[in-house]
Amino acid sequence: DVVRTNFLAERTELERLPEFVWRSDLTPEVLSVLMVVPERMSVGNLWAYINHLRDNQQSADRYEIALWKKLIYPFAALVMIALALPFAFTHDRMGGVSVKVFLGVMLGVGFHLLNGLFSNLGVINAWTPALAAMTPSLLFLVAAAVMLYMVERR
Repeated sequence: DVVRTNFLAERTELERLPEFVWRSDLTPEVLSVLMVVPERMSVGNLWAYINHLRDNQQSADRYEIALWKKLIYPFAALVMIALALPFAFTHDRMGGVSVKVFLGVMLGVGFHLLNGLFSNLGVINAWTPALAAMTPSLLFLVAAAVMLYMVERR
C-alpha cells in the first residue's frame, strides 16, 4: 500500500496505490559503498564512486584522498626502505641494536599517524587530494635523505 502526495499549483493531492515502482539512479552497488570506509575500497570502486559523487555535485575529497593514497602506496614503500638504509649502514660494533629496532618501529608508527593526520587535514581544509596523500611520503623521503647524509658524514 503506497500513499503518494502530488503537489499541484494551489493544493496537494493524496493518492493511494496498491503498489508503485520507484525509479532511482541508486543501485545496490552505489548504496553498498556507504557501508564501506574509503580506505577498504578497491581503486575501481573508488573511481566509480568519485565519478558518481561528482555527477551529483557532492564532495568527493575523502574518497579522492583515499584513491591517491592507494596510488602512492608503492612510492611510500620505497620511502620506508630508504628510511631503513641509515640504520643498515651504521656499524654493528657500536651496539644498540634494540635502540635501532625501536627507532625503526617508531618511524613506521609516525609515518602511519602522519598519513592519517594529513588525510583528515586534507578533507577539513579542502587541500588538493594528491598533495594531502603525498606530503607524508615526501616529508619522510627528506628525512631519509638527511639521515643518509648524516651517516655518510661520519
